Amino acid sequence: MISTESPDTAAPEWWRCDKDTLLLAYVARERERRRLEAEQGQILTEIESRGVKEVTGYATVPGMLVDWVQIKHSEAKARVDRARALNPRQDGGTRIPALAPHAAAAALNGDLGAAQLDPIIAALGALPPTVSAEDRETGEQILVNLARTAGPRQISHAAKNLRDRLDPDGCEPKDPDPAEPRHELGFVSHRDGTHGIKIKTDAETIARLKATLDPLAKPRPASEEEGRDTRSQWERLGDAFATFVRIGMGNPDIPSQAGDSVHVVVTVGLDELKTGIGRACLDLVGDISASDARLLACDCKVIPVTLGSHGEPLDVGRAQRLATPAQRRALAIRDGGCAFPGCDAPPQQCTAHHIVFWAHHGETRIDNLVLVCGKHHRLIHNSDWEVRIASDGYPEFIPPAFIDPARTPRRNNLHTTRT
Repeated sequence: MISTESPDTAAPEWWRCDKDTLLLAYVARERERRRLEAEQGQILTEIESRGVKEVTGYATVPGMLVDWVQIKHSEAKARVDRARALNPRQDGGTRIPALAPHAAAAALNGDLGAAQLDPIIAALGALPPTVSAEDRETGEQILVNLARTAGPRQISHAAKNLRDRLDPDGCEPKDPDPAEPRHELGFVSHRDGTHGIKIKTDAETIARLKATLDPLAKPRPASEEEGRDTRSQWERLGDAFATFVRIGMGNPDIPSQAGDSVHVVVTVGLDELKTGIGRACLDLVGDISASDARLLACDCKVIPVTLGSHGEPLDVGRAQRLATPAQRRALAIRDGGCAFPGCDAPPQQCTAHHIVFWAHHGETRIDNLVLVCGKHHRLIHNSDWEVRIASDGYPEFIPPAFIDPARTPRRNNLHTTRT
């Protein structure tokens, strides 16, 4: 946990300083920051070598840093990778030398920071084993000397020239294999309440999709009541796609959701459902009108869920070891996904965890269940993190004392606006 105590000495009144003093002060503090980061890297290497993460219940050192110092996982991983490259370490009984010892020494002196270190590390890591140790050391020293006065772009350019000189033949060419098809799909919500899809895929998939939609997109036969079909081709394809999705949801070969058939959940109050006035919540999408919810109710199975005065689910079934599909739906409504602070895993990637463990006679009730992803499920079982249901009916997590001595409860605000 990062201390928030005030320093012993008051900060200088910078507004009184001239420009030269300001610039010198900034550069001096930059050097000190780099030096401290290098020391942190040495500490990280020891933490990893000694297995501290296992003792504290974390699967990885980056995962541990995310909770300890409240940084992004990408930043935590970058710090660990940098520390591994700059410092010798133990892996089991084997001692692994530092990839860039000269860069490490310059960092400890405050000369280099992450922006200069990363391209040097990348260049040395890309050299093949055939490059001699002497050439590696000479090349590293050249890059370190350059990095003392150059920025990342210049270092990367020099690193490329160094690789070309030390390994002029490059990697042995291989017979090109057919590229794996790359599929991407994204959903877009518009301000007017409509939604769009962005898709990138291969020619075969597009051909299959067109072949499937074409029969569904044919113009409707003319009739006396409606006349000829006036829909544009775009509209007919859109209607065909909506039909295709409805048909697909009824396919028994589609993977199930927590043991239940594929479904979407609409949360709506009983009064709103009866009158058609007000708002409802459509799972994975957001707010819809109560009248639209009534239309969905005509074509769907209605699953009653009892809600409290604040909208929290109270009870959806009898006690048993595994959460029922109805209970999982209620947990998805309440928690919105993994309830651990800062985790954005959606409900379908989560497990219903017993707050009082089943082995300790805990019951399978909504007020004894919480949704957590696999990573945080292991963390709760193997560390001092605690979870409880607060007085308002929502889960909150209590960190170990080594993260927060006050053990202040924390909540996940990524899935909801609750704090």
